[in-house]
Amino acid sequence: MVYVKKALFSLLCLLLILTVATPTITQAATTIRDVPTSNTNYKAISWAVDNDLMSLNSANNFLPDEQVTDRELVLMFAKLDRNYALSYLDSVAYNFYSDFYVPFNGTHVNANRTKAVTRGQFARIYAAFKGLDLDEPQAVQYLYTNDLSINPTKTFASFNPSTALTRSDVAMFLYRAVQNGSFALQGLKQSVAGRDNASITLPHGFMGSSSTDFEEPTNNTNDFTGPEYVNNALQSIVVEKPDLIANDVDSTLITVSLKACNGDPITDDKSYTFRVTSSYGAKIVDTSGEAVRNVQSDGSTVSAIVIAPALTKSVRDTISFELVNNTEPALKCLVGEKLNAQVRYSPQPELRIDYQVYDPANTDDDNGSVTPPYTPYEDLPEFFTENIIDVYGPVPLDPDEDEKRFSIGQQTNVTDALGNVQNMYLRYGGTDPKYPALGYEDAILQFENYDISVYLFEKILNHRIDESVTTPAKTEIMYMISDDGRPIYRIQGIDDAIASQVENINPVGSIIQLMSHMPEEKDLTLEHYDSVIKIYAILTNLSNYDRTVLLKYQGGKLLGQVEAYKKRVDALKESADAASRPSGKDRYTKVMVTLVRPGGEPVTDYQGTVKIKFDGVEKTASFVTNTSDPLNHTGNPGTAVAYFDSVIYGKSKVEAVLVNPIDPRYTTILEGLKDKKVSKEIFTNPYFSKNSCTLTTEVAYVVDYSSSMKAADPANYRGKKMIEFINQLKAKHNIVVETNTTATVLGEGTTEDVLKKDLYQASKEKGATDILSGIDIALTKFSNDTRTSKAIVVVSDGKTSKSKMTKIINEAKKQNVKIYTVSMGKKSQVNDATLIQLATATDGAYFHALDNLQLHQVFQKLIDVILCKTSSSSCINPEDLFEEAVVSLRKGYITMSARIDGNCANVDKMNVRFKSVSGDVQFDLQKRSDNVYMLTKTVQTMQDFKVNNEIEFVAYDKAGNIIALKTVTITN
Repeated sequence: MVYVKKALFSLLCLLLILTVATPTITQAATTIRDVPTSNTNYKAISWAVDNDLMSLNSANNFLPDEQVTDRELVLMFAKLDRNYALSYLDSVAYNFYSDFYVPFNGTHVNANRTKAVTRGQFARIYAAFKGLDLDEPQAVQYLYTNDLSINPTKTFASFNPSTALTRSDVAMFLYRAVQNGSFALQGLKQSVAGRDNASITLPHGFMGSSSTDFEEPTNNTNDFTGPEYVNNALQSIVVEKPDLIANDVDSTLITVSLKACNGDPITDDKSYTFRVTSSYGAKIVDTSGEAVRNVQSDGSTVSAIVIAPALTKSVRDTISFELVNNTEPALKCLVGEKLNAQVRYSPQPELRIDYQVYDPANTDDDNGSVTPPYTPYEDLPEFFTENIIDVYGPVPLDPDEDEKRFSIGQQTNVTDALGNVQNMYLRYGGTDPKYPALGYEDAILQFENYDISVYLFEKILNHRIDESVTTPAKTEIMYMISDDGRPIYRIQGIDDAIASQVENINPVGSIIQLMSHMPEEKDLTLEHYDSVIKIYAILTNLSNYDRTVLLKYQGGKLLGQVEAYKKRVDALKESADAASRPSGKDRYTKVMVTLVRPGGEPVTDYQGTVKIKFDGVEKTASFVTNTSDPLNHTGNPGTAVAYFDSVIYGKSKVEAVLVNPIDPRYTTILEGLKDKKVSKEIFTNPYFSKNSCTLTTEVAYVVDYSSSMKAADPANYRGKKMIEFINQLKAKHNIVVETNTTATVLGEGTTEDVLKKDLYQASKEKGATDILSGIDIALTKFSNDTRTSKAIVVVSDGKTSKSKMTKIINEAKKQNVKIYTVSMGKKSQVNDATLIQLATATDGAYFHALDNLQLHQVFQKLIDVILCKTSSSSCINPEDLFEEAVVSLRKGYITMSARIDGNCANVDKMNVRFKSVSGDVQFDLQKRSDNVYMLTKTVQTMQDFKVNNEIEFVAYDKAGNIIALKTVTITN
């Protein structure tokens, strides 16, 4: 029981995201005598007077240059704050904001309430109000980047931070703040100390030429550099995680926001190329993990993913973005300039958690997060140029060695120890011991331009060497270097006899050539799994015409053979997987915990145990297991494994902690893990429920793969889920489209036909956004059959050119095509206006998914909407209606607040029930915005009640039916 009248609780910070409230601009009720209408601040001052933030004196003068006191400022914030529901007494307002650590000077010292506030103090107060703990320089830059202060110079000194804040200043600042979005408290969780400085970038020269007056904080890891004239173009650089673990796994997303050199916005359909480099040689990768040198911008933003190298010491790295191949005057000021962000790599011991899920009811999905084994880099032939090289037999050179090596040669220039250059024929693996044979197993192996397995690479080379007429026997291949520094060895040349029969079509000839080196179907083993998968990948990406040519070859026999081989090796792999599953467990979640020493190397001989907790069950496991891979005979010795009988679809959590005592050999190395509980949120992909209806349909799927989608969906879950969605709908005709700068049709036809292609599995984010072009192409692919239901499903962040909007909507209406739009990620990353317009105008619906689970729920809802023709409410799941529900006690007041899913429009009212032994108490909450409900009462209201700790929020529709319930406890 809780006696409310005696309770003293600290307030849990309420993070309420409200709808935008733009200030209404009206003429002041009374003429402001000392501020002419021509004054640039007149609109803001008029707005402040009309909204009772400030008043005129008896002579109708505003006194714009008069200083603002701390008491006046706190009351202005309270009057505008959507999350403030108390009285406008200064003592009440100070108490309220003190719980959120907003640094008003008069919070604890009454004498400061009548003192003037400086402009720099205002910047820091506003930043804390918006949830950022910043020092004054970073807070001033925050005002600049959010357009609260419009100053051409945009330096710290030019802001005049030590100057007293005037009535005119605060009117303009608050006016712009409300224009930019909802004015709603977010606050801090502890006293201000500049903890968020790293999230704000200070432009070069921001602090002036001398550091004697203003010293930049040493912990700011996100500074960018560049000449002052670049500042108009460069808006911000945001490093998602400035501090990374130096383990060759941890990564961060860096996003650069730009404008044109003259300060104009860059349109969403523009894309520019930037070279991204690391001063410490860290890998720059795309979302698939493949190394890249260049990245493309998506309108005004360009981003890159950085992977921390494996190190045993802490280092600071500079990641540089440099515009290349630019031909447009709009960004001429960036040519030759580097935009730099700082990241830091620190070695740390790790308790790394991976998991696998097995459920026979969902065998089509591969759920888990097992970290793939590290692929070592093969040594490059140091003196070779990227050109033709000779390969000598046999391959491998010594079949009895554990490591596969071969002998290769090239006529090249060799530099000796004295710097002398000699042109000579250099052979690795020949008679000169200075140049030993090189490994190829972990190189990139190709036939033509298609990746192949080690097995096929060896088979083809040995076949060609056997037919060689030279002494010693040899054959030629192409040598190149990949973007991430790996050697590429490419076999070239399709047999003339094959090429002539397939119209010299490269992928068709490649399939035939590769299949000629495979054993008969009955002789296939797991050794051939990778070879078959590589060949099948070429097959699935054939165009319709190429597939027809392959069908003509030998009467289509080979096509059927590839399909049969694929089924055979899949069955072999399934048998191997089944053999590795523990007996007696029909379904399970397998949790694997690996100890990793600083620098990223796994500990393989740790003597000890770890406690693993999942779904309320705790198990102790020993670090003695070898988690081997039956396909390549590799694994991670020293991994602790625990099997749990439950499978949780959606989000769940695993916790792990080392059991004391620590293995004495590793006491120092693993010191940071002693008594440390490590947790990891895991996600198991849910499967769709059985279709309730059947309907003959034609459906197009348009998925955004522009660069900006890296932030919303870095793991490409949308691609995985869309493929499952296509399979579940089983439309009569499918149109699969990928869109970024341009739109590409990935597949068209029956469900069976399109699912044979890679579809979105190999899609990568790049370039700008043009979803309307994708929709435009899709609209040309629908049939004229009026009996089929037609729909387009779009997944995007909505950042796109709108030039074709009217044309697209009219054409969709003409063909009776409904457009359903889906956005992903944080609301702040989404331009939902475009997506809502497309959906509303075509009688479709718009959905927003905050995470992967909600995306699954959106697709489940769309299946029913399309096949059953049900109403298309954007409310994803009424059970998840409440995004937040909080009851808190603070200094004599009880505040009840709830934030709901803004898409669930059928909520008519909300109340809160306090269950008590003296009789229940119920309050109706007041609607503060479309999705926020709040009410504040004094403690005396309930002083005669003993209230249970559990409190119930209840949402009702207009008919009085309960939509959703949520039980919470009073925040402590």
